[in-house]
Amino acid sequence: MKKLLLSALAAGLALSSCQSDVVDPTNIDITANPIIALPLGEIGLTMDHLLIPDSSLIFDDNTVYKVIVAQDSVFGIDVNDLINIPAQSPSSSSITMGTVAVSNVSLTQDIALGAVASDAGLTAISSAHGSNAPFPQLNESNVGTYGGSGFGTFTSASFSNGTLTLGLTNDWPVPVSMGIDLVNASTGATILTYAMNNVAANGGTGSDTESLVNITLPNSIGFKITSLTSPGSGTNLVAIDTTDNLELAISSANLEVYNAITQISTQDISSDTQYVDLSTGGSEELRELMFSTASFDYEFVSTLAENLELNLNFPGSDQNGVEVDTTITIAAGATTTGSINLNGTILDLTQDPSQNHSRLPIAVAATLVGSGNMVNIDSSDALDMTFEMTNLQFGHIKGFFGTQQITIDPGAVDLAIDFLENFDGEISFAEPSIAMAVTNSIGLPIQLVLDFNSFKDGTAYGLNGPNYVLPYPTTLGNTATGTLTFDNTNSSIVDVFTLPKDSITYGGSVNVNHDTTTFGTENFVTNTSSISGDLLMEMPFYFTATGLGFYDTLATDQNNVDALPEGTSLESAKLLLQTTTTLPLDASLNLTFYDANWNTILVKDFGLMESGIPDANGIIVAPNVLDTELELDASEATAVLEAVHITAEATMDTYNVGTDPVKLRTDASLNLNLGVQFKVNVTL
Repeated sequence: MKKLLLSALAAGLALSSCQSDVVDPTNIDITANPIIALPLGEIGLTMDHLLIPDSSLIFDDNTVYKVIVAQDSVFGIDVNDLINIPAQSPSSSSITMGTVAVSNVSLTQDIALGAVASDAGLTAISSAHGSNAPFPQLNESNVGTYGGSGFGTFTSASFSNGTLTLGLTNDWPVPVSMGIDLVNASTGATILTYAMNNVAANGGTGSDTESLVNITLPNSIGFKITSLTSPGSGTNLVAIDTTDNLELAISSANLEVYNAITQISTQDISSDTQYVDLSTGGSEELRELMFSTASFDYEFVSTLAENLELNLNFPGSDQNGVEVDTTITIAAGATTTGSINLNGTILDLTQDPSQNHSRLPIAVAATLVGSGNMVNIDSSDALDMTFEMTNLQFGHIKGFFGTQQITIDPGAVDLAIDFLENFDGEISFAEPSIAMAVTNSIGLPIQLVLDFNSFKDGTAYGLNGPNYVLPYPTTLGNTATGTLTFDNTNSSIVDVFTLPKDSITYGGSVNVNHDTTTFGTENFVTNTSSISGDLLMEMPFYFTATGLGFYDTLATDQNNVDALPEGTSLESAKLLLQTTTTLPLDASLNLTFYDANWNTILVKDFGLMESGIPDANGIIVAPNVLDTELELDASEATAVLEAVHITAEATMDTYNVGTDPVKLRTDASLNLNLGVQFKVNVTL
């Protein structure tokens, strides 16, 4: 550089020597003002420098950046959150023997005229045997007791129902009227009293019927004639034969005993439908229940005198296409236990007339099996029954599962996005969205009330989106999927995602069967039914921003002092800055110059550098090139010359003072080229 300056000065002297004036060389003072230009540094920024893609920042095929935040299972509902079948307590009942129907009985007893004449002292009749003679008038009492046999089918029986009829066939030659007591032949105690009046002679008949209710018949019966009257034949002659009989015949009807030693015939003693309560304890109404596993356990304790056949039927059930129906033999006076396998059984729980849901019908029919032996029976004999449903695992349930609200566990969305830490200021996304991907195999309408908020300095910014009904299947066993979307057309999402924010939280609730008028009450679940919701937030960089701060080092470890030749002094300087940008950002640029210890020695403001003009889609299609010059005085020039480090700091707004949304693309760039021109004085 010194040689260059000396050559220039020599040339100048040579030109001067052509002049005619004579100059004294010792009085000559020649000063030159050459210009020295130096590059100071450059910044070539692409979006890879500004926005380093991470798990939150991606770009799609059209090179537009998006902020993506995904969070799986922000809410989930299991079938057990909606409905479950509680453990069932044993159910007890009994079948009481009650009165037992027994076979009708019959008994006949012939009383000869000769026997009555002998017992009553009617010698005239006895002596007239075999002749025609007048039959005397009769008016006898307590003539005697006849018979003493039993009925054969029981040895003792106390009746709750039935009648006993005494019939009389009169083979005597005169009409008779009789009072007859049916007595215990062993004790003489009167059982029933009968009266038959004016029964015609020679085969005439009469009868009297008495109730057996609360009457006990012993094993030996006697007929006691308490009164016997007849007008006789008067003066008419009649054939008198002392072998002629009064034929007494006992017959019965509708016999039922409450205590007896008797034979019983095979008979139905009970037919009833019982209901096991399968209520869940809430407002749920179960209409159909399919058990994947279940056992119907039973215990029968019998005090009955005969074996019992018990038929258990589950009306409306379906096990492999067949209604569940089982007959159990219960031994007399014994305890019988067992179970019925209900695996894979579909049960109809709507058959109780008093409550058309949640009731399992069990039809019980009991048949007492007669053995033909004499047995001691009593109406208090009973079959005690205990039923219990165990090992319950349902396969599916149909019905109405009630109206309820389930709270979504609150959570937070992590927006600690690395690339945003490069900026200060505020970013407002024009087209953010939240998508909730729902997978649902629970067949009932559920309304999602999402409580989604961001917070800044204690102020909440709510999403205020619609309350969606989650997609749900309408066919048992199917799964429905769908996506619930919140965007700038149906919510305040732009306010939520105007960044930065201190925190973002979510919560809310789901409302089950919230509108039965619209959606009805037909619900279903399987044992694997569930709902899950995955959150996806997308924030394309179609945004407005103000006050974005950016800082970078333009040059470091410089040594420009030696760039000036000896004998020169700085007069002034000019900073030259050329910016070329396709960023959709206007930037106010400050350059800071530091000494070797990073002490600030000069700060210069370059003013506003405008971005290019975005098109209708918010994209800068042509770069904007701007050349800026900044004059420096001698002291400022010295500071620039002596600077070891230089930084650039920009405050940026999106186009049109941050009012027009723009798109940030991966191919956007910013180039800063900084140089300086020093004007120096050289004196020779």
